[in-house]
Amino acid sequence: MRARMFSLTLAASLGLTLAACSEDVVPELQAPTVPEYAPPALSEIQIQDILADIAASIEAADEADDAAELGDRVTAPATDIREAQYALEVATGGETTPQELWTETDLDVITASDSWPRSLLAVTEPDADSALRLYLGIVQEGPRDPYRLVAWSLLLPGVETPTFADISVGSAPVTADQEGLVMTPTQALTRLADVLDLRTSEYADQFADDDYRTFLREELDGIVEGIEVAGDVDQAVEPGEIVFAIGTAEGGALVMGDLTTTVTLRRTVEDSELNLAGEMAELGGEEAVENAAEATYRSMVTLYIPPADAEDQSVRLLGAERVLASVERIE
Repeated sequence: MRARMFSLTLAASLGLTLAACSEDVVPELQAPTVPEYAPPALSEIQIQDILADIAASIEAADEADDAAELGDRVTAPATDIREAQYALEVATGGETTPQELWTETDLDVITASDSWPRSLLAVTEPDADSALRLYLGIVQEGPRDPYRLVAWSLLLPGVETPTFADISVGSAPVTADQEGLVMTPTQALTRLADVLDLRTSEYADQFADDDYRTFLREELDGIVEGIEVAGDVDQAVEPGEIVFAIGTAEGGALVMGDLTTTVTLRRTVEDSELNLAGEMAELGGEEAVENAAEATYRSMVTLYIPPADAEDQSVRLLGAERVLASVERIE
């Protein structure tokens, strides 16, 4: 059996792992009034066929440690994250391995739509060894395109998955600039990047507290402490795009997007020695850094955005996946 890389594991000195609790319960689907816009896009049999095809593609790629084997059933940013995980596995000599992905589900959610793109959200059953669950965001861009996995994330500890319309009814499609929410999906991803980057972000009170934010802050604190005798650390978090979105039963939205985080370690103290550690050293080399080193992390996140009239207006981070994608020396 392959060893698993829990990609929320921090740089060498920290070792904190985020795992969804086994007591977490995926909610039952509800059947609200049948929407007027369209019938559901998929049947249960079609959903299972799609998930089986995606699972086969992932299995083939994992066996070869090659993202090219993902074929036409997985696309960016999921392919980019997987490729980075394979590269990290090679660099660490197999000590760090890609996050296990599986497609046995407790909950399937589909859009009711007569146009494209069409969305399928799959919430997996708990992993037998760790009780982890996954969100799988799957999209069909056009009528002749296959449904492709565009993003996944591990559920964070204690999260409550929103309630969705019954699969026989289908859920409302959601766009990146969707109105009627406390903020658009694009705004939510952009503001989350600001919150993750700045401890004094003006948007901090718009997001519910979560373990992931604590996890990242402790990681950065550990890096700062580890090199303070030699230099300093800068961080920048940039939002990518909303790649998946689907409506919830009460008028909110579950959305998925990607983020890029750059951590720059710079030697500023004369006659000091700045060394990389852990995964950074595996990708960037163990020799002392003369000037600076830039580590780039790629992430996928899952957010819940309440409707504009919700009593609780806080956006919630439901899941995340992250990998160290590259380390470059700046001389």
